[in-house]
Amino acid sequence: MASEIYNQEVIFRSDLTTKVVPIALKRCLIPIWIPLLITERKARTALLHLYLSTGVEGSTPITLTVPLFVGLSSDVTDYTCEALFQDGRDEKESVNNIKKNSNVRTFSVDVSHNPPSTYTVKDLNSDEFDIEPSRPLSQISQTRSVASGDTTFFIQEGLRQLCLSATNTSNGLIQHKSLVFLKDTETGFKSLHFALGSEWTFPFQLRPLCDYNLLVIRGYETKKYLFFINAVAVCSFKSHMTQNEVYLLYGKACIHSLSPGPRPSYDFYPVTHLYRSKPILYFLDIFNNSGGIMEKYIKNLGGDPASTLNRRLHGLFFSSSADPLTGQPPAVSYYGDQRIHIHIGFMIDQSRNLYFADFYCHYVNHRVTLVITLKGSEADAFCRQRLRALDPAYNEFLYRRPHEHYAMIDLSDIMANILMHEIEVRSSASEKIDVPVKFDEHKVKECAS
Repeated sequence: MASEIYNQEVIFRSDLTTKVVPIALKRCLIPIWIPLLITERKARTALLHLYLSTGVEGSTPITLTVPLFVGLSSDVTDYTCEALFQDGRDEKESVNNIKKNSNVRTFSVDVSHNPPSTYTVKDLNSDEFDIEPSRPLSQISQTRSVASGDTTFFIQEGLRQLCLSATNTSNGLIQHKSLVFLKDTETGFKSLHFALGSEWTFPFQLRPLCDYNLLVIRGYETKKYLFFINAVAVCSFKSHMTQNEVYLLYGKACIHSLSPGPRPSYDFYPVTHLYRSKPILYFLDIFNNSGGIMEKYIKNLGGDPASTLNRRLHGLFFSSSADPLTGQPPAVSYYGDQRIHIHIGFMIDQSRNLYFADFYCHYVNHRVTLVITLKGSEADAFCRQRLRALDPAYNEFLYRRPHEHYAMIDLSDIMANILMHEIEVRSSASEKIDVPVKFDEHKVKECAS
């Protein structure tokens, strides 16, 4: 049985001698583009060469004439070469290897989401690292592939197709650019994108609920298919649920409420307050330093890690669960020994919308995340595109009919966490604060505090 790996020769050539470096590549049925990392050890400089592989052994050797760039060594022994994404190392290991053998520095990028599944890489510009002076085209390369009017190149599925573009500005100077590698960790799908600005939006929809790795190389093209590397960035992210996945979770939550359990299905109970439990120091800090205002903050990664709310929406979490026998909140809180109660009329009224956001298992019980927004607000528009709208006057989890002073909650087998947005809650004597709440510090498992 033929091996899945074959050796491809890379030849570094000077006027005096040559050096042959074998690199291991994976067999492929079709030609694909391979990114080759080249390091010049004397100047501790890293470059990236894009090579079109035939996918089988016996290919023509890759021949590179040194020096590869102005100021680099003319000694072939000073150069090393390896193929990225070919040896099973993840992107962080590749970045560490680049940093280890060169003076390349690192920077940070961020990824934003736009429904249904479009993603944009931000903060690509890093002037701090663009220290190499721009050079006229005549000093860099006379063999540049030019396609006027097109300012990006894109290597398509499996790094199969490459279309280089012109990179000169109106005054004929080279621009610094970003090579953006995206990898689907489940399928191994890789794509490469060429960005000139501070942001790059992927020209295709990403698969929801999937893990992706991102490698960004910042630099500029010195000659055809060869790039000088100034800085690198790496990050991992999980693609969010689309609205379709949220609807599916909503259906699962409804089915779970109907499943046999210790409580009857859709066992609704009236409540007059929602509450929030925190340690005593939390409330003391609010009274002493914030004028009694509980400021909203960005939602963390609790609940489903693919929730579209994570790191995007600000608010405060409240709970609605109650003991079905007494109608009172649980006597034990895992989140703190103080509890504030806010009247339901302040939380749910005709000026607000209610959304279903998440359904997940939290150790021994199931939870749903509901979001309350002010109609017409930015948060409302955000949720309308991503979540499942509920009727505040009647739904399966928490509702309040107009003009009633209480709400109805489902106590069957699901606890509801309510993320309240567009509010400033002032803790005062008008709100009820319970002191004797038991706090078990050994069971603190914050899911969405």
